[in-house]
Amino acid sequence: MNKVKCPICYTEVEERNFKETYVSPYNNQEYKRYECLNCEVHWWEPLKIIPEFYESEVVEYCIAFHEVVGTRLGEYHKAFFKYFPSNMRGKLLDVGCGDGRFLRHAKEQGFEVWGIDFDKKSVENVKSNLGIDTVFAMSLEEFHEYANEKNLKFDVITFFEVLEHQDKPREFLEMVKGLLKEGGYIAGSVPNRERLFVEIDWKYFHGDYPPHHFLRFSKSFLEKALNLAGFKDIEVYKLDFPFIELFPYLEKKFFGNIEKLKIKLKGMVLGNERKARVYAVEELAEVSPNKGKAYLLMMLELIRNAILLPFALGYVGRLKENGYFLYFQARI
Repeated sequence: MNKVKCPICYTEVEERNFKETYVSPYNNQEYKRYECLNCEVHWWEPLKIIPEFYESEVVEYCIAFHEVVGTRLGEYHKAFFKYFPSNMRGKLLDVGCGDGRFLRHAKEQGFEVWGIDFDKKSVENVKSNLGIDTVFAMSLEEFHEYANEKNLKFDVITFFEVLEHQDKPREFLEMVKGLLKEGGYIAGSVPNRERLFVEIDWKYFHGDYPPHHFLRFSKSFLEKALNLAGFKDIEVYKLDFPFIELFPYLEKKFFGNIEKLKIKLKGMVLGNERKARVYAVEELAEVSPNKGKAYLLMMLELIRNAILLPFALGYVGRLKENGYFLYFQARI
């Protein structure tokens, strides 16, 4: 009887015991989701990362990584600056650095910043817009070899929204450990599979499926995974669900997915539908040459929010620790 192996604890699961199937619109590949009863990981097979997926801009945030350096920190970045020891500084490596927005803020906070991303377009964007030379278009495996040759070690290694993409997560964590100084820290984030409105994400957002995301995490599973990898002083925080983010979810709940219409309207404001996928409505006035149209679209969003406000208020008591992200930090 054929079996597949859990990518975290290596427990074997019968190949026929998958929980659901998914056919990716990107490559027409059928994937099967498995659950490990030992460590609680949910993962997809075939478990094989496709680097070209990111440069091809199938997921819209990749467009932003190739065009500009964002100014807004993610909720997981904010958690780092909130929870990470304020007296701990030094050489920081950000794995999967994207457009470099975290690197910019970390540098301002006193870190010596380094970054890697296997998306070459993102790295070129960081170098040209931020002028940071210590950013490399490499996989972690390639950088691990480079660092060993140069005798590089880091005080902190961060990987925000990266671990869920890995096809060899235990090996990934082992390589991270190998790049840390004694007593060094890791910090990062993953999506929380127990978050509010997760069913809406899974219905409308292909990004939470392979070949984008291969692993799904809960708080208890993340703690087990880091413990199995040999980290200590593990802290995992379930981040809150921001009130303002209720409105786009309620919009989908009541009206379905109207993202194509919204992108078309933003494209009319910007004169560029490609960049319209990058910017939120509230950012349009800052970047659009047509301020009048930008403010009109912002007014339409305010009207939508006003209509949905009574429903949003019903969720206020459920926002605590029910956000999209799990933030973690630990040390060796």
